[in-house]
Amino acid sequence: MKAIALLVLLLQVEVVVPAGTRIPIRFVQRITSGRDTVGSEVLVQTVGAVVQDSCTIIPPYLRAKGRIVLSKGGGRFGRHGQLGLEFDSLEIRRGRWVPISGVLDTLEYAHPGTLTDSGFVSSGKMSVGGVGKKLVPAGVAVAADLAAVPVAVIGGVSLARRGPPMRIFVGELGGIRLTEPLVWASTEACQPVAPHAETAVLPDLPTFMPRSENRTGTVLGDPFNVLLLGTAGEIDSAFRAAGWLPADKRSVLTVTREITAAIASRPANTAPVSTQYFDGRPQELAYELPGPNVRIRHHIRIWQLDSLSHVWVGAANKDVGVIFKPWEPEATHRIEPHVDWERDRIVHDLEASGCADLLDYKSLPGAMTEGRNVSGQKLFSDGRTAVVRLRSCNDPETP
Repeated sequence: MKAIALLVLLLQVEVVVPAGTRIPIRFVQRITSGRDTVGSEVLVQTVGAVVQDSCTIIPPYLRAKGRIVLSKGGGRFGRHGQLGLEFDSLEIRRGRWVPISGVLDTLEYAHPGTLTDSGFVSSGKMSVGGVGKKLVPAGVAVAADLAAVPVAVIGGVSLARRGPPMRIFVGELGGIRLTEPLVWASTEACQPVAPHAETAVLPDLPTFMPRSENRTGTVLGDPFNVLLLGTAGEIDSAFRAAGWLPADKRSVLTVTREITAAIASRPANTAPVSTQYFDGRPQELAYELPGPNVRIRHHIRIWQLDSLSHVWVGAANKDVGVIFKPWEPEATHRIEPHVDWERDRIVHDLEASGCADLLDYKSLPGAMTEGRNVSGQKLFSDGRTAVVRLRSCNDPETP
């Protein structure tokens, strides 16, 4: 036994992750300053591997723990809330934890300049719109098209009220920066980084244009940048497990809720998405991950391509604002033109849920690299579609 123990000690290698290393994370719980108190535990999920010398030393989709060290709600006269997070433990292998010293480094919806090197973040300045509208949130000013005098009056009332707290949303991306080196002993050999290659074997697919279109089929829309292999039930459970919600069907009630959320500058968790078509059919499934307000969200439209092989195609993009065109009856969301970012976001979220695996990136015939969507907005892509295989979320191997 002593000989075995000595051999294990000899085979151990000291792994050192230097201070300053950033570990990408995904929040799995909502945190609100002023409501969640100092000392409350915070659990997050890592979404990226830590790599050294072409070796994966910490795989993705594990966990990290921390605590709230600063929690101030919004104050009178518009003072904004503040939140501070520190992290003290990291899962380097499933079930194996090591102590760390780290702070919040980046946050998806943090306003520029509101996140400090100490890991403290404030709710920042509320976005405003137009000359004479600097005291009123953009959602109110744009929706109501208020003139300078009533805006000033409403703005004065707004300043007298309590400012917004700092909120972190479920599914929001961020990062942990190590403030001290992370050291542990390992007996594992190097796990080479294995990039996805063009190796996945797909079922025979019908010939199709990998883009959505308008109702009449005369204008091409968003590219199909996600291809899902699985049943509708598996798709639904995977997205729900990742924190994504089914979008509501468009109706007078749901549209009214969306407009109300826009005026109040708050999220609309299941707001409807606009209808696009493929092969004359509107999207059969649609999911979204709400952001800090109704103008910002992640979403995907999904159509069934082959019912026998359970193949679905999806067009994923991120809404980042609203476009008002006087000659159109309704507003249009402005989307992030680099749609590959949203494709990869969905891949990470589905893999993090434990209900899906990325098989490959494929270049489908006719794939777009540069073009415009139905509303005329520019789109850019590398032309690849992520092939994702769904599996039961009750699989015993699910993390």
